[in-house]
Amino acid sequence: MAFAVITTTNARRDIQQAIDWENSRSPNLGARFLEFLHLKFTSLSITPFIGSVRYENVRCTTTDVFQYLIHYTVDIELTQIIIIRVLHTRQKPIW
Repeated sequence: MAFAVITTTNARRDIQQAIDWENSRSPNLGARFLEFLHLKFTSLSITPFIGSVRYENVRCTTTDVFQYLIHYTVDIELTQIIIIRVLHTRQKPIW
C-alpha cells in the first residue's frame, strides 16, 4: 500500500523558493526540479523508509538530480509521509 505524501507549509515554501532559484539559474529549470521532486515523492510513497534517520524521528533523502535534502517523517498508523522541509544541501536548516 502506498503512503500519502503530505507537505507542510514550510516545505511548500521551500519548494517554491527552490523553483524560483532554479529558474533564476536557467529558464524552465524550476519545472525540471519539480518533476524530479514529484518522482522522489512517488518513490517515498512506495518505500517510505529509504531515507536515513538524521535526528529524532526525522528521515532525510536527497533528490536524485538536484542537490536538495528532503526532511520527512513517516506515520505508519495513518500511512502518511509528512514532508517537513526541502532544503538545498548547502543551506543550513533554520527551524
